[in-house]
Amino acid sequence: MATTEVKYLGLDLKSPVIVSSCSLTADVDKVKEMQRAGAGAVVMKSLFEEQIRGEVEFMASAGHSYPEMDDYLHAYIRSNSIAQYTEKVKALKQAVTIPVIASINCYSPGEWVEYARQVEAAGADALEINLYDPAVDPRTSPASIEEGYISVIRSIVSELRIPVAVKIGQHYTSIVNFADRLASCGAKGVVIFNRFFRPDIDIENFRLVPAAPLSHEGEYGETLRWTAILSSVVKTDIAVTTGIHTPETAIKMILAGAAAVQICSVIYQKGVDVIAGFNDRIQKFLEDNNVGSLSQIRGRLDYSTIADPALYERVQFMKTFGSLAL
Repeated sequence: MATTEVKYLGLDLKSPVIVSSCSLTADVDKVKEMQRAGAGAVVMKSLFEEQIRGEVEFMASAGHSYPEMDDYLHAYIRSNSIAQYTEKVKALKQAVTIPVIASINCYSPGEWVEYARQVEAAGADALEINLYDPAVDPRTSPASIEEGYISVIRSIVSELRIPVAVKIGQHYTSIVNFADRLASCGAKGVVIFNRFFRPDIDIENFRLVPAAPLSHEGEYGETLRWTAILSSVVKTDIAVTTGIHTPETAIKMILAGAAAVQICSVIYQKGVDVIAGFNDRIQKFLEDNNVGSLSQIRGRLDYSTIADPALYERVQFMKTFGSLAL
């Protein structure tokens, strides 16, 4: 009988299907349902330094702010937020047997390491670092931003025993180079791609509003391309997210080289039981093709194995588009 078991970040997963960081993974009962449905692991809702600082600024603005009070508020709110998060880690670890991957999102170098130490001490099986800096100052160079990221990851990895994955966006001049640098400084995995908050404009009321928060099935194309390329040239596990709405898409990602697939929007839309549907379809695919395990097909269609690697390159779109009859 074919098995859907995989290894991700050195962890043994019964399924390649991971529930990505979202509000659902903050609910112990929901995570229990995810385990029953066959999830390989869950990534906890992120601990955001930005949110902690926002609470500090809000409370300070309610009174007469002065430096000593701001320092006290920051220390108090940070300590309380981390304590609540680590308690959630402990609660999840007690409730389920599947791996629990903590997630943190910071922008201050000192905060990253402190947060990371505490989630490890709470029992998290791994840590997913959520990297993003909008870099709106034109004087800030891309090289300095990336150097800052690499320094942070190197510091965290050196302090922890649990594996670290890094979740990145698409906005790099060379995604391959950056992912390779992350792997070189100790990251065990790279998660592609972060789906950031998307703004929209309400033209009737002249105001900024959030765009649709959930992904749609057609969004997986860029993730597929870079999975195939990264998995063939960078020595680290690749997990994929954004636009993974069907088990067929998950299979495509594994064929392209993904070690695991992270789903979120489809669970909000169809419920936790969709995980079981993913696993059943993946297992049937293996059995229909007389394949015993996912490791036997992972990367079969990555950038290095296909006859024409240019099919994964941008120029291919130009050729295809140019051949369409309008």
